[in-house]
This record gives sequence, structure tokens and C-alpha cells, in this order.
Amino acid sequence: MWGANASSGTQTFILSNEAGGLITQLVNAGYGPVDLYQVLVDIQVETNPSVAGIITPAFLQALQAAPPSSQIFTTTLSSLNVPGAAYAISTDGTIQSVSIFGSTYNGQAGTATLSSNISGVGLAYFTYTTTSSPLTSWTTVILTDPTYSVFGIAWAPSQPPAPVPALSPLAAILLGIGLCAAAIYLMRKRTAVSL
Repeated sequence: MWGANASSGTQTFILSNEAGGLITQLVNAGYGPVDLYQVLVDIQVETNPSVAGIITPAFLQALQAAPPSSQIFTTTLSSLNVPGAAYAISTDGTIQSVSIFGSTYNGQAGTATLSSNISGVGLAYFTYTTTSSPLTSWTTVILTDPTYSVFGIAWAPSQPPAPVPALSPLAAILLGIGLCAAAIYLMRKRTAVSL
């Protein structure tokens, strides 16, 4: 996979609260007080199938090497729990609010999306580049390494509507008998009134 092994710019992974609200789901599962670096470590460890080929050990090591005062260590996940928001987590230790969403890249040429379950959270999608090019990149004039290259995005699919509970065979039979009895009663009443 691409991950932090590519050579162009500051490597960046997006955590998105689009569609099914992955950040909200993570917060509700107890990740709220956890810093962003540890959230990514936990996601890598707690997914089935594993996302270690996307959130690579090399990327996590590059994040870990950032100064302790970096935003990735001082920002908790709950502070980013905004519906529809997305955040870039980069190897320079920064977190930036961005308008980059997994659903935009899902299914595009040069990308793939892995469906994986995060233990205690549920289904998440991991959309990533399958080439040596980033999904997208941007530059900034403020920092010394101004190019941010996005290699992957974690997001949740929209929640399907709640399933309608099925009736047990006995309940279906009793409902059918009840409907037949009601129909017979109404027919008899109608016949009695017309006489």
C-alpha cells in the first residue's frame, strides 16, 4: 500500500465524519477523550480485516516522531465531533479541517475501498490510493514542508434504515386469523343492517 512510504510531501490521512459519522461512532464507543495519534493506532489494531496496509506502521512511526506538543497529541477526538466534517492528520503533527471525503474517491480509478469492522464501533470504509500518486494534495505557504499528500480516508457508510422486524410463524397465523375474524364480523354486521 501507499501510506507513509511515498516520497512526495507530508503524508496525510483523513478521518471523516461524513455519511454514517465515523467520528461520532468512535466518540460514542469511548474514543472521545483519546488523542488523534492514539485513535489511529487503535483503529489500526482494532480492525478486521486489518487496515495495517493502509494506516501503515511507517506512517504511525512518522506521526509518533512529531514533537509532544503537536496537535496530534493534544487534540482529543471529541473536540472534532462535528457532523459532516473531515480532518487531515499529517506526519508534521498537524490536524487540519478539510473538505476531503471518502465518498468522493470511492470507486474512482487508482483507488480502492476496504470495508472493515472496528471492534466496538462497527463498519468503516477505508478508501486509499492504489498508485504512487496521492488521492489528492494541497500546498500551504505557512509551513516549511507545504505539500500535504493524502493517501487514505476513513469514513462510515450511511446507516441503512432499521430493518422491519419479521413476524414469527405463530404471530403471522394469529394475525391472519384475527383479520379473517374481523372481516367476517364486518360482513355479518353489514348483512344484518341491510335486512
